[in-house]
Amino acid sequence: MSKNDIWYGFLQAGKKSSPVVRDTRLETKNPKTIYLFNYVQGKFLEYSREMVEPKLQDLRADENLLNELKSAFKAARKVFVAGRSTHKQAIATAISNIKAAGLSYENDIPDIISDDTTDLLSEGDYAD
Repeated sequence: MSKNDIWYGFLQAGKKSSPVVRDTRLETKNPKTIYLFNYVQGKFLEYSREMVEPKLQDLRADENLLNELKSAFKAARKVFVAGRSTHKQAIATAISNIKAAGLSYENDIPDIISDDTTDLLSEGDYAD
């Protein structure tokens, strides 16, 4: 993969093969997984690094496919990032409500809000 934030490639996985896009700015919060935009499915999917990385190849030069892939990726990324942003706002509201009730979300409600979830609140903004 290149050192750029965006990588265009191909997932060689038999009947589930697809052009894919990796945006390194989109992290899963799990070092064992990565997000890839799967062109055939038209959405971002979370993949096991161990399983998927050996099956990734650089995309062959096909200007039409690359342009179509870029366009689909940009549209899906806006929806994906907006969904994550909405999720972060809901978490922030929940934390505020918990604190207003005099509870501590770290100690009193461990099953509702995990460390991974609160990490979302400190993620950078994904503006285009």
